[in-house]
Amino acid sequence: MSGKKKIIIGIAIGIILIIVWMQFINIGEVLSYLKNLKIHYVIIASVLYLLSYFIRSIRWRQILKPVCKLSIKEVYFTWMAGFFLNYLIPIRAGEFAKSYFIDKVFDSFSIFLVIALIPLLHVNISKPLLILIFLLILVFIVGVGILIISTVNKPLVVKILTKFFFFIPRKFKTKFFEIIEIFVEGVGLFKHHSKILPSVIGLTIIAVLIDSVYFFFMFRAFAQVIPFPIILFGYTLIYLSYILPCPPAQIGSNELIMVLVFSVGLGLNKEMVSAVMSFAHLLTGIIIVVVGLISFSYIGVNIADTFRDVNISEMENDFKDQ
Repeated sequence: MSGKKKIIIGIAIGIILIIVWMQFINIGEVLSYLKNLKIHYVIIASVLYLLSYFIRSIRWRQILKPVCKLSIKEVYFTWMAGFFLNYLIPIRAGEFAKSYFIDKVFDSFSIFLVIALIPLLHVNISKPLLILIFLLILVFIVGVGILIISTVNKPLVVKILTKFFFFIPRKFKTKFFEIIEIFVEGVGLFKHHSKILPSVIGLTIIAVLIDSVYFFFMFRAFAQVIPFPIILFGYTLIYLSYILPCPPAQIGSNELIMVLVFSVGLGLNKEMVSAVMSFAHLLTGIIIVVVGLISFSYIGVNIADTFRDVNISEMENDFKDQ
């Protein structure tokens, strides 16, 4: 399937998710919350959002240390350029894919924060949310297991994973197993560089905390004072959900997941949380595009050529799979 077709399908799925989301809410009530928006809190939230991704770029720099050395400025703009590209066209290829997968493995460590917060929350957590937490714990255990075994016996992990996913249709197997090998090879980098693990985990915790402070101020922008532990719990779950495939620019998926976590799961007003997430989604989308364009300019890469190269790469991979 070509890159353009994937984008079209992704956008169609996003539109379906938006329609599903709109079935849960009253649009009129959502819009009413926008009338009292406090801009100074929006500015604070925007700075914190950028700061959280600066911390993640530093973490990425630590992950890449074994294979290349980049300055802080270089790694930030390179990371944001890749993030912007992946935001618009979800891609998983080459060295960027390797670092992306490893990056997401460490994002999953934040599940510990979620578990630790459960006793501190003075709310009744719904069964669907408990099921989600259980599944994320399972994903974390599997991810850490792969991380550990890959440092000892990479071929064994590849063999186990390829057998486990035996049910994948033949036409997709080649590409899928290539992804498995990229992932395992990436996590195997830590075999001789285990000293960077503490700093990578520490940066992950800092980034998660800054994310939650950002979202705390987004709630304040709508005159909502929500206890920080609830925001930390809910937004960490939402960010963990980004590990899963999503439509381009996360169309529809953000809003729907926000309602499922904060409203269905934690009992907050669904129109209020929908207003917060809808505005936050628009705001962060603008930030990602603006910073992404600046980043492409800084690293001296023509964005039009990049998009064309992505489409060509997709076509070549499709040809190989036929």
